[in-house]
Amino acid sequence: MKKAIVKGMVFGLVFFLAVVIISHIMNKGNADLTVEMAPAGFPVVYMGLDGIVYNELHGYAQTMDTAYMRDTITTLNEGRSAEFTIDTYGKYLNKLSYEVRSVDGERLIEDTEIKEYDEKNGIITGKLTVKDLIEKNTEYELILLLDTGEAVIRYYTRIVWSEDYYTAEKLEFAEMFHEKSFDREEAKELAKYMETNSAGDNSTLHEVDIHCSLNQVTWGNLAVEKVTEPVFNVRELASQTASITGGYFLSTGSGREKTYFYVEEYYRLRYTADRIYLLDYCRTMDSIVNEQDDIYVNDKIMLGVADENLPLVESEDGNVFAFVQQNKLYSYNVTTNKMTVIFSFYDEKNADARTMYNQHGIKILSIDEGGNVQFAVYGYMNRGRHEGKVGFQVYYYDSALNTIEEVLYIPYDKTYQILKAEADRLLYLSWENYLYLMFGNTLYEINTVQKSSSSIVETAQDDSLKVSESNRMAVWQSKGSLYEATELILMDLGTREKTLIASVPGEYILPLGFMGEDLVYGLARREDIVTDTTGRITFPMYAVYICDARGEILKSYRQQNIYVSGCSMQSNQITLERLVRLEDGAYEETSPDNIMNNTQIEIGKNTIKPVFTENYGEFVQIAVKKDIDAKTLQIRTPKEVLYEGGRELSLTGGESADRYYVYGMEGVSGVCKSPARAVSMAEEGFGVVINDNGEYVWMRGNRVTRNQIMAIEAAAVTEEKSSMAVCLETVLKYEGVIRNAQYLLDTGETAYEIWKNNLEEAQVLDLEGCSLDAVLYYVNRDLPVLATLNDGSAVLIVGFNQYNIVLMDPKSGSLEKAGMNDSAEWFAENGNNFLSYIK
Repeated sequence: MKKAIVKGMVFGLVFFLAVVIISHIMNKGNADLTVEMAPAGFPVVYMGLDGIVYNELHGYAQTMDTAYMRDTITTLNEGRSAEFTIDTYGKYLNKLSYEVRSVDGERLIEDTEIKEYDEKNGIITGKLTVKDLIEKNTEYELILLLDTGEAVIRYYTRIVWSEDYYTAEKLEFAEMFHEKSFDREEAKELAKYMETNSAGDNSTLHEVDIHCSLNQVTWGNLAVEKVTEPVFNVRELASQTASITGGYFLSTGSGREKTYFYVEEYYRLRYTADRIYLLDYCRTMDSIVNEQDDIYVNDKIMLGVADENLPLVESEDGNVFAFVQQNKLYSYNVTTNKMTVIFSFYDEKNADARTMYNQHGIKILSIDEGGNVQFAVYGYMNRGRHEGKVGFQVYYYDSALNTIEEVLYIPYDKTYQILKAEADRLLYLSWENYLYLMFGNTLYEINTVQKSSSSIVETAQDDSLKVSESNRMAVWQSKGSLYEATELILMDLGTREKTLIASVPGEYILPLGFMGEDLVYGLARREDIVTDTTGRITFPMYAVYICDARGEILKSYRQQNIYVSGCSMQSNQITLERLVRLEDGAYEETSPDNIMNNTQIEIGKNTIKPVFTENYGEFVQIAVKKDIDAKTLQIRTPKEVLYEGGRELSLTGGESADRYYVYGMEGVSGVCKSPARAVSMAEEGFGVVINDNGEYVWMRGNRVTRNQIMAIEAAAVTEEKSSMAVCLETVLKYEGVIRNAQYLLDTGETAYEIWKNNLEEAQVLDLEGCSLDAVLYYVNRDLPVLATLNDGSAVLIVGFNQYNIVLMDPKSGSLEKAGMNDSAEWFAENGNNFLSYIK
């Protein structure tokens, strides 16, 4: 019995020691396997012009696709020189050099080492002079290369050698406007630049635009003080126009009551010899939340000046929710009363231009009842293991261990702005850890556990794939082109289940979009579809259906002799654009109609509730499902789990030619296959359109008052040649090509195909639906515009002034003037069917 007791005691002691030792080893291992994110280590470069410091450049650790590196543009002076300043932050530089390339990156023009510069207290200043190998008023790409001995860091900016761009004057205007906004007396001079009207929202300081009151521009009732000065970045630049942005920090209050804000300003300017006009202005302001402050009152988390539509995702029971404010990801556990700052590049010890650089986004992918969060960080990586790279990270936050771990990293060789546009199209993670995203024209399914990917579908046209607002549902055409598809594949990305929706023989099917998670699609009969001589298609849908995720019809719409040509969706209403068919078989627009969706929008248990305050205006709060005990609240910051091996996955393919990138106030606002859609988006948003070669496809506002293509002479129709053939041949001849366009039309080729097949050095643009004002951009560049009329005839637009356009009309065989407004109305009545090209 004693032996048994002794054995038991020995066993118990051994077990106890084993537990203690193993626990110590495991705890020690956990400590060794987690780490705080490494601080930022890359220098920052600033360009200069006649003593003006502008264009803040951040370094890249990877070689980027030059055609898409267009965040800034730097002007060279008459001697082809540009000043530069490098804040090294203590980083040793072994060698400094630069390359000059064509905007598409294909042609290396110069590769030069910079040997002469000054260095003092970690700041390098100098001047680079580009060789006499570039042309004036032509954009190139400048790449500064900083060799640290360990790696080469690249800095990109476009350059242009010109005295006609008035860059200094435009920068001085932005500086003037910015400074006067802090002085109410001086700010009175800004009134002449504003367009104050009812479109301006004077209730919030989060976003102030050109339509707001002067009181809003001067910070309303809030007493603010500048903490930093803005470095203005020139985003777009032409002889007349420029787009300029700048970011800086403000504060209000003092001592413990001091609150900080991050502010960004946007200016779009037009320069004339008499004055500078402010075409557009927008200022955004966001509170920098300090989770240690007294921001917890009763059942509210007070975020301050912020976007009331900020991302907030909660668990099914509402006990845990996560939200993003000013590129900081938070989670709050209602049950345990713990607030966690899950992720941010911000470094309190190094709060400088590197850690506050905001060219990245955060998206919450999932959250469970245990407080575990999966999220994506995409764009430029300010610090950490991927510092200086552009890519896409998936992280897992473990609430029990209070750690974050990188699950997946996908490298990307274009800018954050384009990656953001891709992420906005589709980014979804299922509970089975399958990640879905769009890269280029390809929808990928990625197994985040196995680090493998597969292509689900490649889309060729803009509207052939649609995604629900939640990103859970996707639909695409599986057979045929956009207007000749006979099948749709509806996929629930949450369950990976696919449903086939097929049309009957003789009919085609088109996805129109989603109402919530319900699919809206239309059917058209083959004999009702019309293709005109330019190749444009009228797709009249005799029926529209709404179905659920299993393809079961919930609602249908059809009316006698009424056809649907398209639709728009807002909240719980579908607005149908409709046509009627005339006796001659042509279609004519008729009044729109609406379909209502009775599905109730679910309201979360934790919600965003803005309130109005006297000093701040609209003040954003999160209303939590129960009161917060501020005294017992725990605030946590996780460490990152170290790992061996790689988590990187490179996606192959997925790129598509002839994509058009719309650059506006907020960067890339759209990526389109259709040039017409891109131009229309850019016209609405005061932007520009760029193609895959980095070339301008369209630009708003930079147009002379008059121009005419004098090399184009009048030509008349004959018995053998239609007006369309005459117009096509006239343009071909203008470009040095001789073809029998009538023969090509008679063999079935469209106008678009004839130009595309014969204008070898041109990119032909179908601009259907664009306004007359928009297409005059091409005439301004000495590029004629073909306009097709409802009766199948055609004219060429070859000139304009402030009041008229000049038409080559083959029917009359003459060059004719027509009033600008009357012509705009006439072309609109004929569907704004335009065709042009760029060289």
